[in-house]
Amino acid sequence: MDAELSEKARGIYKARLYSARLSANGSIDVPARASQEDGTSRYKWGTPKFVLGIADPLGIRAAPGVEVGGRTYAFAPGPGDAATAAGLHAPLAGLSMVKSETLEFSFTLELGGSEAFALAPLGADTALTMRADWPHPSFQGRFLPAKHEISADGFSASWKVSRFAAQGAKSEQISVSFIEPVGLYQMLERASKYGFLFIGLTAAAFMLLELLRRLAIHPVQYALVGLALAIYAIATAACVGLITIYLVRVLKSTALGLAFGAALSALYAMLYALLQSEDYALLGGSLLLFALLAAVMLATRRVDWYRLTAPAEAIKPPAPA
Repeated sequence: MDAELSEKARGIYKARLYSARLSANGSIDVPARASQEDGTSRYKWGTPKFVLGIADPLGIRAAPGVEVGGRTYAFAPGPGDAATAAGLHAPLAGLSMVKSETLEFSFTLELGGSEAFALAPLGADTALTMRADWPHPSFQGRFLPAKHEISADGFSASWKVSRFAAQGAKSEQISVSFIEPVGLYQMLERASKYGFLFIGLTAAAFMLLELLRRLAIHPVQYALVGLALAIYAIATAACVGLITIYLVRVLKSTALGLAFGAALSALYAMLYALLQSEDYALLGGSLLLFALLAAVMLATRRVDWYRLTAPAEAIKPPAPA
């Protein structure tokens, strides 16, 4: 099976659609009619049918026909069998079943679908090979690939399900989902978890500057910086630029204001990378917090916290005699 995928979007929502060409072949062991008749009963044999179950027939784009025993038979709509909910069938008119034989069959299908593809391994032995140009497959179900390769250009995988493995899993399927590893909802979840860092770390850096530079920053100025942070989702560049210009005046130093703005830009860039990360979001977040904690500890290692928190009268130098 070869599949090509594309993305369709409406607003912020995306769907992954695939167009697949499926080539299948196999064999059917047909017993002789004589083995079914014992001489005391008579059977009326109807026209045999090749039945192919497809859960969603809306995805069938082309079904040229099926070749059985060297002859080609056209597919007809519907399963043609009460035991199958939906699909295709091909009446095998003229097929003789008088003697025992093994019939070889093959067919091709063009299918369209979205998000996932699944196959029920109902044969005695089933082998499936799939190739697709999507680099993020999710192999699901109890039957995992015997071999698979994944690259930036797509993936290939092969399954082998024997009659011994399938005997206790009649309802199980070979299934592949074409996932988006860092989708919209996952980014929103991460943003809610890391959101406190956007505000908390900025406020902490603001407070450290106040302590280390011996500056008196009014609570109103803290509030204004907090309001600027609230518009981060609208425009990060505007947020950083606004805070930088504001701090140049508050800190009374162009160099300090620009340095704070550069540090804030780097912090937001790292947090954005964490939101986009596929495999290392937790590790990256832990390392970032460790690095920031280490930086705070080093920057404040000479700070006398008791002196900073003591009343003003307690730290006044003694009056000269």
